[in-house]
Amino acid sequence: MTFITDFLKVFMPLLVVIDPFGSLAIFVGMAGSFNRDTRRTISKDAVLYAGIIIILFALVGDIIIGFFGISIEALEIAGGIILLLMGIEMVRQGAKPDTSVENTKNMGIVPFATPLLAGPGAISLVIILMKGSFETRVLTIVSVLLVLAIVYIFFIYSSKILTLLGDKVMTAITRIFGLLVAGFAIQYFLDALVALSVIK
Repeated sequence: MTFITDFLKVFMPLLVVIDPFGSLAIFVGMAGSFNRDTRRTISKDAVLYAGIIIILFALVGDIIIGFFGISIEALEIAGGIILLLMGIEMVRQGAKPDTSVENTKNMGIVPFATPLLAGPGAISLVIILMKGSFETRVLTIVSVLLVLAIVYIFFIYSSKILTLLGDKVMTAITRIFGLLVAGFAIQYFLDALVALSVIK
């Protein structure tokens, strides 16, 4: 029972921060017009690179941030800018920003892998969790892999969701999710400002 409790203390915060449900909604809104193979490629890239980024920061996050002199607040602002630009395009066009092959093949990395999945919140959380005991560090790595597995399953089966929606509904949903993406971006800015004001 103690093991389960310890696991949930690590798993639940990561589940909330990475947010598979919110990521699915944005995935459907941004990648809804792609064919199945393209969506599958984006899904694989998103989960793979998000996993690499999060685990990398879990293992050597303090060293990386310290070496480059980058703060979590700086990452929040940078991630916010990327999401804000993406959100604005979604609201304006009612579709993903760019349908060219050159852009879609990298969409799994930006914005899905980072800053959506491996965002400032996830990065800062794993850095904090890895300061705990050896058991906590192991549970952190395992939890990250489990949460990303959930994300992958959600993304892969997003096609079933898309079959229930027509083009007009998808356009409306994309615009709405564009507002949410922009909202996430602004929240990143606000979190960074609050943190900076506390530090000062």
